[in-house]
Amino acid sequence: MKEFTKIRNFAIIAHVDHGKSTLADRLLELTGVVKPGHHAEQLLDRNPISRERGITIKLAPVRMEYRISNLESLILNLIDTPGHVDFSYEVDRTLACVEGVILLVDATQGVQAQTISNAYKALAKNLTIIPAINKIDLAGADPEKTSGELVDFLGINKSEIFKISAKTGAGVSTLLNTIIKKIPPPNSSLQITGVQALIFDSYYDSHRGVIAFVRVFSGSLKKQTKIRLSATSESFEIKEVGYFVPELSPTEEIFPGEIGYVVTNLKDIRQVRVGDTMLDQASRAFVLSGYKKVHSMVYASVFPTDTNDYLNLKKALEKLYLNDSSLEFQGIHSQALGAGFRVGFLGLLHADVVRERLEREFGLDLVLTPPQVDYEQDESGFKEPYIKIFIITPQKYSGPVMQLLEHYRSRFVTMDNKNQITLTYEMPLSEMISDFFDRLKSVSSGYASLDWEVLRYEHVLADKLTLLLNDEPVEEFSEIVVEERAYEKAQQLVSKLKEFIPRQQYEVKIQAKYKGKIIASSRVAPFRKDVLVKSGKVLGSGDVGRKKKLLERQKEGKKRMKMIGKVEIPKEAFVRLFKRG
Repeated sequence: MKEFTKIRNFAIIAHVDHGKSTLADRLLELTGVVKPGHHAEQLLDRNPISRERGITIKLAPVRMEYRISNLESLILNLIDTPGHVDFSYEVDRTLACVEGVILLVDATQGVQAQTISNAYKALAKNLTIIPAINKIDLAGADPEKTSGELVDFLGINKSEIFKISAKTGAGVSTLLNTIIKKIPPPNSSLQITGVQALIFDSYYDSHRGVIAFVRVFSGSLKKQTKIRLSATSESFEIKEVGYFVPELSPTEEIFPGEIGYVVTNLKDIRQVRVGDTMLDQASRAFVLSGYKKVHSMVYASVFPTDTNDYLNLKKALEKLYLNDSSLEFQGIHSQALGAGFRVGFLGLLHADVVRERLEREFGLDLVLTPPQVDYEQDESGFKEPYIKIFIITPQKYSGPVMQLLEHYRSRFVTMDNKNQITLTYEMPLSEMISDFFDRLKSVSSGYASLDWEVLRYEHVLADKLTLLLNDEPVEEFSEIVVEERAYEKAQQLVSKLKEFIPRQQYEVKIQAKYKGKIIASSRVAPFRKDVLVKSGKVLGSGDVGRKKKLLERQKEGKKRMKMIGKVEIPKEAFVRLFKRG
């Protein structure tokens, strides 16, 4: 049994792009896990899409053995976390596995929406919070002002706040020593019989099956131990256990208080659920509460451009599901686009990231329909999801931000004017996923930040807005719309499709119908083009090469089209509508 007192489990939480992954790099260097200048930047953030977008998408654990004297060393388990609001569920699963957090704040931006949201989550779990102000080396840094914001928010003394530069390493060594002193070791007072381990992440390995990331709370995990999973009642024999250093490193046994991985050899990825509890066969341990199950709030239909890729798309979604418990999908069939899936996401960024992963990591060419919120329906009508939004903005932008909110069916709740303006509103989710975020950034010159959480479903006057092409309904472009947005949505959809649909050999009539009435319409005039005619002259018999090239180009163009009835719609129409707003 390893000593509890020598273990520290902690996470870094912050608003997006406040320097979490860079700070993790400096900690890895200080503890000797990697050598400075001999590793990629943001080592724990290995997803290429994350790197390109400048955001952390997947949490990443790492074990650091830190020698504090010739005779004593400590085990520090760090879990980096995402900052973007769409991936806040990753923070929940992390906080269930640690005893403390570093709350990191950018000195040039101050306290932001996710700073507050993540801090509340840590406080709710009674975790030790170490506040740190990052990027003090930048010209626009104002650490004193940011300190004041943290003092007001957390009710602490300025002396408890650390000022660092994760980029240069300034102050990070002192922060590391404070982690050791202030964050408590795992609780050793619980006398529980048997194994009790929380699954906080997992992925699928084609050779070894499901590999689960776990925090052990009682008992120990080792090779050949028989384990059962509480939620699925599935049983398996452990094939391997180990630590993250940060690569997977096998060991003999994972002890209470430690974080590591378990090779299950289970081949069905749905058998191992994130948030489930591992128990041994005779365990009397109770199931860990872990964290709440997060439900998808935005839905889109996903189809392979090549219908032969349907099974490949299914396998790809199943693999992503293992790493992302918030992802939901079920098979559907479209007359226009063939077999595909209705997929649930947490938000627009989540949807866009999943699409990009499917295309890049699995080599798929996809069509995604415009995302929609999930309306509920009962005898009295439709019910739409409402959210609570938190907006932080500098004082001078508060007026324009509040004026903007008036146009999005929102309701004022509270306002706090300490240091920065903090606004709380209630709003339909359908309003927030339109162009609200882009316009919020515009009216605040990029300074406002946003976080949100689901509240409830409320009744609303709504119906289905159906898109018709030459009198044929197109489900892929149809959606539930509230009555006061119906005309606006109809006009927008019709005008965009007119722009995206190329002229064809016959007229294309575009209409939008709501509650049995056509409320918007347009048309694409017919157009006939002979690709073998150049400058009014037909290519002669001596132009065989050019003829072939032109016909092949036309053929390739047609391959990129999807047929809806007799109307050809290019894939780009679906993609551009997906990125609307």
